[in-house]
Amino acid sequence: MNENDEPEWELDEELSTLTITFPTDPPVALVLDAEAVSELIEGAGQVRAKMRTPHSEDWQGGQMVDAVLDPRWYSEPDVLLEESLLHIRDPRFGWLHYALPRESAKALGKLLLRQVKGSAEDEERHRSN
Repeated sequence: MNENDEPEWELDEELSTLTITFPTDPPVALVLDAEAVSELIEGAGQVRAKMRTPHSEDWQGGQMVDAVLDPRWYSEPDVLLEESLLHIRDPRFGWLHYALPRESAKALGKLLLRQVKGSAEDEERHRSN
């Protein structure tokens, strides 16, 4: 057990199972394969979205983040809803899926083009919906 009374996270040598050991008396351990870890993350995310202390709706630019460099992505139109579907692969969470209404997709596309071109107008390069 560690000194902080926090769970220990240990990946096995084959990189195939995760053992989470909880600092109880006696200690309790969960041994999870990759599929079970994904199910745990998905379930925890669904519950987290319902919790009383929500994630902030707004983002303040300029913060340090643990960003994924050049993730795989795929986009397609949703013909029924007339939205753009954006799929982004995060190595921690798998494929994440977002439906952007036409106006949000248009605004995002324009913003990304301005950022790539290096527009001098800072206000126009940092905007959210």
